[in-house]
Amino acid sequence: MPLIAACFAAAAVDAGAQQPDRPLTLEGKRALYQRVIAVPGAALSDAPGGTAASQPVTPFTVFYVYERDNVEGRDWVQVGIDSNGEIDGWLPAEQAIDWRQTLTVGFKDPAEQPRVLLFEDRDALRRLVDQNDAETYAGLRERAIAGDVADSPVAAIQPDGFIDIRRNFYLVPILSHEDVLIGDHQGRLLQVASVPLRDPAPADDPYRAGIVFVIDTTVSMRPYIDRTREIMRDVYEQIETAGLADKVAYGLVGFRDSTQAVPDLDYEARVFADLTGSGEQFLSQVSAVSEAQVSSQGFNEDPYAGLQEAIESINWDGYFARYVILITDAGPRLGDDPLSSTGLDTAGMRQALEDQGIAPWVIHLKTPVGETEQDHEFAESEYRALSRVEDIGAFYHPVEAGDVGDFGAALAAMMDQLTAQVRAAAQGFQPLQAMPQNVSAEGELATFQQKVARLGYALRMDYLQRSGADEGAPALFNAWMIDRDFSDPAERSVDVRVLLTRDQLSDLHEVLQRVVERAEEGALAPQSFLDELRSLAAIISRDPEAVEAAAGGGASLAELGYMREYIEGLPYRSEVMNLDLSTWQQWSAQQQFEFINQLDGKVAYYRALHDNLDLWVSLDGGPVDGDSVYPLLLEALP
Repeated sequence: MPLIAACFAAAAVDAGAQQPDRPLTLEGKRALYQRVIAVPGAALSDAPGGTAASQPVTPFTVFYVYERDNVEGRDWVQVGIDSNGEIDGWLPAEQAIDWRQTLTVGFKDPAEQPRVLLFEDRDALRRLVDQNDAETYAGLRERAIAGDVADSPVAAIQPDGFIDIRRNFYLVPILSHEDVLIGDHQGRLLQVASVPLRDPAPADDPYRAGIVFVIDTTVSMRPYIDRTREIMRDVYEQIETAGLADKVAYGLVGFRDSTQAVPDLDYEARVFADLTGSGEQFLSQVSAVSEAQVSSQGFNEDPYAGLQEAIESINWDGYFARYVILITDAGPRLGDDPLSSTGLDTAGMRQALEDQGIAPWVIHLKTPVGETEQDHEFAESEYRALSRVEDIGAFYHPVEAGDVGDFGAALAAMMDQLTAQVRAAAQGFQPLQAMPQNVSAEGELATFQQKVARLGYALRMDYLQRSGADEGAPALFNAWMIDRDFSDPAERSVDVRVLLTRDQLSDLHEVLQRVVERAEEGALAPQSFLDELRSLAAIISRDPEAVEAAAGGGASLAELGYMREYIEGLPYRSEVMNLDLSTWQQWSAQQQFEFINQLDGKVAYYRALHDNLDLWVSLDGGPVDGDSVYPLLLEALP
């Protein structure tokens, strides 16, 4: 069955004495709390060593540690489910395993990567790794797939159904890790615990699709807005005739450009229709959409403002298949553009959509005006990157010369195919073809339709595996795995993620934002850059003595105290924190500005992630707060 975490730990506290209503900190740390994982059979008591009735604990629950005690030679830990001082009781220490780091495993789609084996015995797996014994590993996998683990070092295998950790949060905490070589590639031996807590979605939970149009509503877009309205009227008639009104819904967001630059534009982004309304309501609301009466400043617009509005303001609950269709004739304002309202570059926006499980498509109207402005090449490059789906390709469709008829034909073909997918879902997905067949167009549009069909097929299979499978991640404790596969060691077989609390992400955003500000100033006045960073480090660091010791010109940001405790010691190399500041001074102005833009993109992504409440998991079942968590990929750290 699908999984959910029980808890995570760590939040900032002052560097002074430990407060009685706060958890204990890890040895040598000033702000990182101790955590333990309850083993199967654990039970809470009201007092250490007490004889009061015990309360059983859900296996693998993760607690904060508030106090440790020894009663008659037996160690006990006082624990609570959150860091706010609410105590749940006492656990015997042997019923709780220390979890010092915030790392967790995210399993990849077994349709794309071979399934991972989980070993009971570390030494048995280590021998296979040291001998690079791909043949034995493959044989053990075949046996595990067949259900034969008798007299085998393998305790279980990753489920054959894909569980997306961003849609259905689970926790497989990494208790320890060792660097190893898998073939010629650096890998890790991971000691993990499995945490099954939440039941799967019921099998009769309907497969529903939500499609939101994000449309440019500037002066030049009137004919395309009108054609979209006409097509959607026909689409809704087909949906209602087929009895699919409860299986698919459409929404619409309009975007323009900076109202700071041109106030008469009225809005930068606005929701005209949410997914929660009926077809009649959608068409009525869409009729209110009109083009702007004044021109924007420059040719590029702010489509990422529209996409961010779709992420944050559209109600996506209950929609398994999620799409946005961006329609525009202009390129995007990127994060380093002063008129960008989001501060996100294309990579950051793509990640924000992916975090929400939304697939972006782009219909790019290559109008003569855009050609005159020499915008087409830039726009196409960004939109292809924005709409790329791994193993399928870019969901980008150009409309040459901005031809309204060609635009209408392309949009109608896409809507027909989405409707066919929803119809297939309503009929129980029978039959499921190995290769999608419902492609009617020719040329580039046919290629696009093939991608749409493949994506739809993958989503439907994912849904079937989730709703129909009777297993989730294997319910094991203290197992071992490798994060690369012998058959293709260049690719990681699992994602290693770090559980950050919302407070920690806010802190990381603030630190990185201030580094960006100093870097921008340093690019203009290099002679004062190091002094500015040292001065700032003395303010934000929890160890001023270490800052003083690292005051030399060759110090890195980490040595100056910018590295936060919750990302120290993680198995990744920080491009930002490990930057040697003397190297910075030797860079050209172009290299410095490229580095600053990269930091700007991460800052904007952290801000968007922090503000998207739908992505955060409150492990105590309450509302989203500072202790709520998100499994951030290691690669997304600074």
